[in-house]
Amino acid sequence: MKKSREFYYHFKKNYVWLALNFLFLGLVCSCLFCYPAIIYWHQTWVLLGTAVFSFVLWGIKYLVKHRVALVDSTSIKIDHNKPLRWKDIAAAEYRTVRCCFRDLPVIALHPKEGLNYPYNLLQEYCAGTDFTAFSIPLYALTPEEKDEIIGIISKKVKFLNQN
Repeated sequence: MKKSREFYYHFKKNYVWLALNFLFLGLVCSCLFCYPAIIYWHQTWVLLGTAVFSFVLWGIKYLVKHRVALVDSTSIKIDHNKPLRWKDIAAAEYRTVRCCFRDLPVIALHPKEGLNYPYNLLQEYCAGTDFTAFSIPLYALTPEEKDEIIGIISKKVKFLNQN
């Protein structure tokens, strides 16, 4: 592998969320149109701020690309964490984790014993769960990207089990 390869999250668009945002904003605006005096109420400004905030979150989630992993010849960088060198990984494991009443596929990378890696807060929280500190969420990738990242990892690291 000569150059780096980036993999991005592919979320299914939640148009129900967008429709509810528009419905909520329409409701607040119709109340403002019928009762213009409520423009001076703090509650109205909180409702408008909540609607705008919800639109911004929808836009960030579905319009901005979020990186799952950056893979190159020497390391793998998962999300916004520090790069993990291939030589520091003992093995990889395909597993399913339970999230929101669904079983979701991930690849868990097992670092070698005694690795002094700077964990962030989320990695420290996930370290003791099935979704380990070094897990790649396969459920968020397209089928082609899923096969590609499994192929790259299997060339670099020994798999404990195969899917």
